[in-house]
Amino acid sequence: MNRAAGPFEILEVLGEGSFGTVCVARVTTDPLRRKVALKILKGAYATNEKILNRTRDEARLLSAINHPNIVRVERLMEINGRPVVVMEHVQGVSLDQLLMRFKEGLPGAIALEVVRQTCLALHVAYSEALGDDGRPLKVIHRDIKPSNVMLSIHGEVKVLDFGIARGEFQGREARTESVVMGSRPYMAPERLDGLNDTQAVDVYSAGMTLFELLTGRPMSLSINPVSHDQAMNRQLQHIRLQGMSVSACEDLQGLIRRMCAYTRDYRPSADDCARDLEQLQYAMDRRYHIALEEFARSTVLPIYEARRRVSPDDAGAADDEEFFKEVTEHFTGTAPRSQQPRVALAPYVFVGVLGFVVVLLGGLALVKALSGDPDTQAPDGLVRVEVWIPDEAQARLGETFLASRGAAFIAPGPTLLELLFNDGKVLNCTFEAMSGTEVRWVGDDSVSVDDGDSQSCELIRAPRTAGTLD
Repeated sequence: MNRAAGPFEILEVLGEGSFGTVCVARVTTDPLRRKVALKILKGAYATNEKILNRTRDEARLLSAINHPNIVRVERLMEINGRPVVVMEHVQGVSLDQLLMRFKEGLPGAIALEVVRQTCLALHVAYSEALGDDGRPLKVIHRDIKPSNVMLSIHGEVKVLDFGIARGEFQGREARTESVVMGSRPYMAPERLDGLNDTQAVDVYSAGMTLFELLTGRPMSLSINPVSHDQAMNRQLQHIRLQGMSVSACEDLQGLIRRMCAYTRDYRPSADDCARDLEQLQYAMDRRYHIALEEFARSTVLPIYEARRRVSPDDAGAADDEEFFKEVTEHFTGTAPRSQQPRVALAPYVFVGVLGFVVVLLGGLALVKALSGDPDTQAPDGLVRVEVWIPDEAQARLGETFLASRGAAFIAPGPTLLELLFNDGKVLNCTFEAMSGTEVRWVGDDSVSVDDGDSQSCELIRAPRTAGTLD
């Protein structure tokens, strides 16, 4: 058993993704007993060469980048053939967690500064970080979104999760795959066309992230060039910052418009974005400036301290318990298996009462929804439309983006429903939107309106047959 970099004492589980578990651990061999983060590949993927290669590549990339806005990797361990990435432990919260608190968007100064520092990190990763051969690594993150950017309790911005990043470096193990990886709606249009990725895909995602931080909601854009620009122009009108003049707000809208341009050649570089964001901060009234350190102390720290602590057992890591024991001498606070655990009844009583209240309120809401006139629940001038879409597709209806079955409030009359399939196929389906209209996918590139005869949709883009993304 390899103990060269350990042992570690696992304190809590920060999160579980599809492929790995991230834990907070204490280095017991360090006199200062400092904390680190461990990214441990799940046992189910211990023999998956693609996932193993990507995990090792991520560690090699990050260990070669030294920048305060990128999470630092200290080393890559390998225990019994499974990679364990030892990383800097960042005490903080991700931007999507902050957006849960700020439903209408973060303070303008905070949003601008966070994305400015994110763009600086992207610039360094692509242009300034050098490999062993002295050439730029040209790292493209390919999954920039609020959940992959963290603000620490000290006001530090950290870009996380380079798991699907692409870079040019010696010793790279992951190979080209004909699959598109990333997150809608932050994914640049060309990624769905199978084009080679450039730094422009990260700029696009950063622009989408900036819009969401400023407004509290993601921007819904079409992959049709004309509809894309029209929808963006409509939604950019929602950006209004306190302490920023009308002309400066127009400049901000123009920057986001360029960052999220449909054609990647029109997008600025990450470095140019950082400079423009800095100039926009100067255009704000000083009374509305908020330092990241101050915001972190007043807002991030309380959220972080109120988080739910999750032990490895509570996180469902029992399947990997034997491997965890290879990494650590013990789980902090975990009782021996022979000892009967004590059960605290108070939390269960509270959860039971809370569950009853939630069910009661949900039932009342359902009764109201079923008995009320849909038009009375819709904003003025709009009607409510229900849409059923296939599991392998997403939909755009007006300015509403649907990842599954759902409702949208839209203007009555002739309406376009865009269906965006995972394989790249795009269909345009038209129907007449009225109060209570229901649109259902019935297969064979057709939909049914109000359970009537099927209506064929127009094929805008055929499915992909191949791709060349890394």
